[in-house]
This record gives sequence, structure tokens and C-alpha cells, in this order.
Amino acid sequence: MLARCPSCRNTFSTERAGRQNCPVCGKPLVVPEQTGAPPAAPQGEAPDADESGTPWERREELGLVAAWAQTVQQALFEPGRLFRSARLDRGAAQLGFALLTSSIFWALGQLLERLLLAGQREQMRRLIESMSGAQLPPVARRLLETQTLSSPGAVLAFTLLTPVISFLLIYLNAAVTHGFALLLGQAKRGFAATFAACAYACAPLVLLAVPGCGSFIAAVWLIVLTGIGLKETHRISAGGAVASVLAPYLLFCCLGIVASFGLAMTLRQALGQH
Repeated sequence: MLARCPSCRNTFSTERAGRQNCPVCGKPLVVPEQTGAPPAAPQGEAPDADESGTPWERREELGLVAAWAQTVQQALFEPGRLFRSARLDRGAAQLGFALLTSSIFWALGQLLERLLLAGQREQMRRLIESMSGAQLPPVARRLLETQTLSSPGAVLAFTLLTPVISFLLIYLNAAVTHGFALLLGQAKRGFAATFAACAYACAPLVLLAVPGCGSFIAAVWLIVLTGIGLKETHRISAGGAVASVLAPYLLFCCLGIVASFGLAMTLRQALGQH
């Protein structure tokens, strides 16, 4: 029978099960009994990753709703298991999961926010009307008016465009993440592995349906899951995955600080000339 040492990870042949020493490194290990099943990993070693497919990728046998629910549950509470089982030849299915999750709950969140904040918008409208005779700066008046622009037609248009916007954002996120992974030498298994990680990391976007703090929590959770996904799909270290995910955000923050500083200096010079 074949066995693998959990210490040196060398595979060797043995005629008996039970406790014995590895013939390569000499360290003790336990070889399990063979009962006609494929050789099991020795005690103390985690089994190899099994890309058997996520529940969503097996939705034909599980059913659409059950497959989606199980995928979201695993992504939120057992992300390592989900990403290890993801297949790299099912990009279309993974895109479908991300589109379905982000589009439906983003649109639902917009509708709920409109209903819950209708009273505040009405108060804002009355405030503008009461200040009709006041000398408000044009920028302030325009800002107040913008806050009240929430007609049913605008909400419907945004709802219809949500899948298109989600599609673009999903691919943009995957492309940027993969680009930084390439720069850092962490893209071990190609764009398909990065895309699988980014697609299933969209599972927390179900929180977009929660008005208020739901969007913030969903964004943070998505970033965390993307890092876990990269680690599992590319078979890289946790440090490499974290660096690949956070590098774009750090770069954008730095560019934002530089842009803000430049704008402040420009305004200061402009005001100094008057």
C-alpha cells in the first residue's frame, strides 16, 4: 500500500498499516488501514485539496436555490472549504453566482433604502422650499437638490442597470487583484484561480440589502474573503494573499492623499493671488 509522510511529505510503499517510521526521514507516523477505498492521508496530515466543485457548480444535482444557499453559507462560515473545492474550469458558473448575488441584493437594498428614507427626503425637499428666498451658495443648493432626486423612474433605471454595473465591477476587481498578484509573484495558477476567488468572495454582498451599515460590512467581508480565496485557489501563503489583496487599496489611498495635497496647494495658490 502507498502512504505519505506528514513530516517530509514523501510517498512510500509499505506492506502493513499502523505505527511505523518513515523510511525517508525516519519520523514516526500512522498508516491507516486500507479497506478498498483510495489511500487515505496518514494521521496528522490534512487531505489534499479536492476540486470537486462548489455547491453552486453542482447546482444541477442540488437545485438552484439550495446550491446558491449552500455556497453563500460556506463562503461566509467555511470559506477555506469552499475555495478549495472551486474548479478552475467553471468561470462562467462563478460569474453567474457573483452576478446573481450582487445584482439582486444591490437592487433590493436600493429599493429598501428608498422606502425607509422617504421621510428624510421629504423633509429635505421642504427645507429647500423654505429657503427659496434665502441666499444659498449655488453649490450648497445644488447639493440639497441632488439629495432629493430619487424618482421612481431613476430607481427603476438603476435597478435595470445593476447587472451591467455588477458585471463590470466583478471583472475590474478580478483584473486589478490579479495584476497585483502577478507583480508580487503570487499568481501561481493563472487568472482563472483569481477570478474564482473574487467571484465567490461576492457572497457577503447579500448584506447590501441591509440599509445603512450593510454596505460597509459587505465591503470589508468581501476583501477578507478575497484574501482567503487567493490563498486557497493559488495555493500560496497567507502573507502573499494579504499583500495581493491590500496592495491596490494602499496604492489608491496613497494616490488619494497625493491628489488631495495637490488640490489643496492649488487652491491655496489661487486664493493667495486674490
